[in-house]
Amino acid sequence: MYQTIVQAVLAHGEQTPERMAVGCGQMRITYEQLCGQVKCMAAKLAGEYGAQRGDFIMLQGVSRPDYIVAWLAIQYLGAVSIPTDKIAKEENILDVYRYSEAKFLLTDAPVSAEDVKCISLQECYESAVNEAASGHIPELPYVAPEKSAVSEILFTTGTTGKPKGTMLTIGNIYAIIHNMQRGIGILEDERILIPLPLNHSLGMRSLRAGLYVGGSVVLQEGFAFAKAIDDNITEFQCTAMVCVPTSMELMYRQMRRHFSGIMGKLRYIEVGAGSLGYDMKKKLVAELPDTRVVNTWGSTESGGAIFLNLGLHHDKLTALGKPLDSVEVRIVDKEGNDITKTARDIDTAGRMILRGDMQMAGYFRMPEATAEALVNGWLYTNDIVYMDDEGFVYMMGRADDIINVGGEKVSPIEVENIAQEFEEIRECACIGVKDESMGQIPALFVVPEHGEFHQAQLLRFMSERVEKYKLPQRFVLIDELPRNRMQKLNRKELYRMWQDGQEK
Repeated sequence: MYQTIVQAVLAHGEQTPERMAVGCGQMRITYEQLCGQVKCMAAKLAGEYGAQRGDFIMLQGVSRPDYIVAWLAIQYLGAVSIPTDKIAKEENILDVYRYSEAKFLLTDAPVSAEDVKCISLQECYESAVNEAASGHIPELPYVAPEKSAVSEILFTTGTTGKPKGTMLTIGNIYAIIHNMQRGIGILEDERILIPLPLNHSLGMRSLRAGLYVGGSVVLQEGFAFAKAIDDNITEFQCTAMVCVPTSMELMYRQMRRHFSGIMGKLRYIEVGAGSLGYDMKKKLVAELPDTRVVNTWGSTESGGAIFLNLGLHHDKLTALGKPLDSVEVRIVDKEGNDITKTARDIDTAGRMILRGDMQMAGYFRMPEATAEALVNGWLYTNDIVYMDDEGFVYMMGRADDIINVGGEKVSPIEVENIAQEFEEIRECACIGVKDESMGQIPALFVVPEHGEFHQAQLLRFMSERVEKYKLPQRFVLIDELPRNRMQKLNRKELYRMWQDGQEK
């Protein structure tokens, strides 16, 4: 079994040289070509720019073959890759560059700072392609790093504070890849469509797993149009796709009556970086009976760890899923003690902690944050969950988002799942807002399906399904919910919007 992604790719170059490794637009790159290009790129980075084992090298996360070749070349050299968002602001790029003390940055985006050593990603790639095509592939031996060696750092760049870099070792990545294989069932002839940013954990997990098994990865620049999805699935004969919940909902609306015909061509669809709504899960089960739809819970710090195959668990659609055997999960209270009561709702919920070979080595140069996240070998999340008798995990919300209504806890996700089934709502989000008598009350931000929304009818609909104290008491109609780069709901922005509305 291959211990690193580079070992796997080199083996596929020998065993299945003509199989497509990467597809993008009109480009088709075989495993043989990919191996040659990676070796040439690695030699160029080492020979011309002094890249060595252990160096930190930043690269722009563009959804193109040049990114994949550069990323593999960095790994080939035993250096540490630091992907950066292709649309990141220059100030964020500079923060990461200076904080990590990167050797150089592979990018074609303009960077004005004189202290940043920029190297054209595209020019390096074109040079590697031409050299490999000429047959002048350097004899550059690959020496696999130790299992404990840091291989990749994935940074989040917020608007305030230091960049937070999640360090993943060779061993972590090996475990993450194998969890993906077991949790989703990726086959060696898979053709995976990846319309996601490649600097993000979810996109990288799919990319690594696809290349590790010897499959093909097909790159697409986002989910802007359903037609691009349809074209790529048809053109590349894709068998699989990875996406985020919001993109799945968008495709469902755009494709309409063609949805089943297009998406039903796929063997599996992974939906990660967030949980699908209950209503959307039901639609997917009904419309894609022959496609394995898997909703994955994961994080940058853990990779995919909890999986829910919708088609196999019709009675568990409100769950996050079930942890793999290689992942230990505990539910603990504020003092870190196990919650042993029979779990059924938020009153028996607690913080989810995990343990396994997949968990990060720590946060780069942040010992205090690392000590808070990794306690006695366990990775602490900020997710409030409960686990049923069969081992399925149910999300109640992030710790900071749980609503306290007069001493009663309310899960914003539970409110959203039920409200989402109301036919007049396209999507919605719930937050807790201040109330003089109750402490907090639920407020619901609503995107109407067809411009119409009847508050009284929604409350009647919901009152038949939840306790009275969980019913929204304030409503805000908006055109769309605020989301981040990965299309995750931005609850902080909802709190800000609510506060701004109160101050007017």
